[in-house]
Amino acid sequence: MQNILVPIGVSKFAKATLIFAISLAKHFNSSVYVIDAYPPHTSRASITNLNARLEEENRQRIKGMIDIVAPNSKNIKIVGSEQDLIGTIKKLNHTIGLDLIITAPHSNEIDEEIFLGRIAGSLIKRTKVAVLVAPLDKKFSPPKKMLLAFKSGEVRYSSLLDTMIRIQDKFKVKLKLLLVKVPGFSNRNHQLNDQLMKRSEQLIYSENATVYQGVLEHFQLNNPDMLVAFKRERGFFEKLWESDVVYKKDFYCKVPLLVLKNKN
Repeated sequence: MQNILVPIGVSKFAKATLIFAISLAKHFNSSVYVIDAYPPHTSRASITNLNARLEEENRQRIKGMIDIVAPNSKNIKIVGSEQDLIGTIKKLNHTIGLDLIITAPHSNEIDEEIFLGRIAGSLIKRTKVAVLVAPLDKKFSPPKKMLLAFKSGEVRYSSLLDTMIRIQDKFKVKLKLLLVKVPGFSNRNHQLNDQLMKRSEQLIYSENATVYQGVLEHFQLNNPDMLVAFKRERGFFEKLWESDVVYKKDFYCKVPLLVLKNKN
């Protein structure tokens, strides 16, 4: 895992998210790219100088944070944003290839009913890079148990599993699979990827209205350190990501959430 991107907001949790990302990156000797999650933007070209000043202030804010948590580190770089966070991330991914994005569940939102705010939601919905949602109140510690929840075991592209495999191999993580039979479940959904089966120690079946309800049913019993899910065009989060914001009543997770996506 060579390149990790960390969008940083202005909330009180920003420093904790950066520390989480740097701690994980050290295990892989990864380069960490830090970007402002809320780049300055105005629609009036006449005040371009204001944008430039705000961008420099944000850059200095991020640099100050890096100097505190990881002084003299050569593996951390600040990425300038072009007023469009997602567009900048897509360009960066095309240029250097991003292996993982690490984000807080929410950066600026103060609504206690929200699990994933607009930034985290849009990163999952609008990029093709795997996203790790870091809990707000936990430091990174190597996971020992993963639970991969899904309603279809079909994996069309082997690259879909790359990030999970790297984490599993690095930390010798035990993987359990949770196949949730939702309404409309068919035999095609039951066709499980061979690589997934070889890498897992147990396949668990659950019948529920949604994948999330299946997770709730089995989460406490299996007590994973990391929850893994697919983001497909028609998958786990298809309804959740009609909007970029996800509420706790629809989905909530207290451990790191790794969302895998097709890169092709």
